[in-house]
Amino acid sequence: MDSSRLRVVLSSVLIFAASTSGQLEELCANNDPSKECLLREAYYPQGLWNHFAGFYCYNYTNDARLHYKYNYTSQRVMCNNKVAGVPAAIIDDTTTAVYDYKNLTALTYIMRSFKSEALFNNFLTCCREAENCCSEHMDNINIMTNDTHCPAVWDAWSCFPPTPVDTTARIPCSSQAYQSPDHVCRLESEKLCSRNHLNQPQWNPQTDYSVCAIAPVYRRRYEYHVAFLGVCIAFCLPAIAIFFVFERLRKTVRVILHRNLLMAICMRNVFTMISKELVLLDALKSSALSSHTMDNNGIGCRILAFLETSSINCIYGCMLLDGFYLHKVIVRAFAKEVDMMYVYIALVALTFSSSVCWAIAMAAHEAENCWMVDINSLQWILDGFRIAVLVINTTLLVDILRVMFMKLKNGSTTKQTKAALRATLFLIPLFGLHIVVTAKKYVFDDSCLAEDLYDYFRYSMEPMQGIMVALLFCYSNTEVQNEISNFYRKVRIWLNQKFRWNLGGEAVHYRRRTTANTIVH
Repeated sequence: MDSSRLRVVLSSVLIFAASTSGQLEELCANNDPSKECLLREAYYPQGLWNHFAGFYCYNYTNDARLHYKYNYTSQRVMCNNKVAGVPAAIIDDTTTAVYDYKNLTALTYIMRSFKSEALFNNFLTCCREAENCCSEHMDNINIMTNDTHCPAVWDAWSCFPPTPVDTTARIPCSSQAYQSPDHVCRLESEKLCSRNHLNQPQWNPQTDYSVCAIAPVYRRRYEYHVAFLGVCIAFCLPAIAIFFVFERLRKTVRVILHRNLLMAICMRNVFTMISKELVLLDALKSSALSSHTMDNNGIGCRILAFLETSSINCIYGCMLLDGFYLHKVIVRAFAKEVDMMYVYIALVALTFSSSVCWAIAMAAHEAENCWMVDINSLQWILDGFRIAVLVINTTLLVDILRVMFMKLKNGSTTKQTKAALRATLFLIPLFGLHIVVTAKKYVFDDSCLAEDLYDYFRYSMEPMQGIMVALLFCYSNTEVQNEISNFYRKVRIWLNQKFRWNLGGEAVHYRRRTTANTIVH
């Protein structure tokens, strides 16, 4: 919106593009007739304040939040027994609507132009903050410029207090400055108070809201998450290959369960990386550069959300089955061996039971945003299943520790028992108990630094599960190391015999042993 055009329209209160018939409405009867408030560079009576503040809140609203934006005209009203003009939205050829947020009839029309109720409520918040700025933070003294301070002012989005000259005022960014109406963390807008050519204190006409851009904050977090997920995949894939290559490992139930968990973690990481890159990071781009994948809410991105959700559930299912089997090995050592067919049936049921219910509920509510933003409070369908798995795994872990300490107390301890106890204490990443730490957001304040610390910690803990499982149950496992050592020894012997190499410092003799049948030339 051209600010010079706005000033022309609003300052020309005696020129009206539209008029009303009959007696004019008195708007200022319940206000102090002498009080004025400063909006940008103009003073307005308190009785008309909401009209002009609401006008600015609406016309400086990001166009991406609106289906369309009404043009405006001027409408005559009475204020302190004087005829005045206030801005009004042109609804159609015969209807106008003022911008006062307390006028319910006008609000009905204004609401229609917003894309959602949440975005409209964001506009209302701006109007309420403007009214509070005028009534609580301005008087006829602090709105006037003096030799040392710039006056209190509403800049159309934010209320800046009187500020010493040659100082930059910083206040929390208005929600109007964000692309999304959701609060993320506290960023601060900046407005400079300096001296003009007459050496008088004067606000910089433009407030710096560029520092309020939340997209770079999100982008840094998402890019860090994607990079760490890639590191996790790099750790997990060799471990999965090792579990597949060696026949002895490939047929061991315990190893199969570990392998399935690592595969589920890799699948989740891949789907999460795709959704971050193609949907979430794309949504942070400018309108000209974005593919608008999230806004279009296509079937492809909804399927991606379902696959990502199912892969996360698969991790929980694998953790439960792995925990159940480890409990059997340690606590019920003589129980019957598990049939892998039943294991895979249980894994499929655990993976898709809650995710299918969630998808049906999302479809029934006609959820938007590629099903990646929970605005219908349906996340509990998934969280209920996952919390249940954590409760069961916690119970299994406690019981394992109980049995291990009982063996220590009774003196029936061996090196294997003590080693098993140490290994059990490292089962936390396998059992998924680390998720409890990051299940709820804990921050010491609403600053972006506090939010960053939490999110970077959460994004680090998530991939660490796969890294720790690969390290504990593959790379540092004696059984796996022996298999690799034996494989390397066989390969070395074969190369020595095939190409007459001397690998490993071993002398290799290729001359045939002399026998009675040896032909002597």
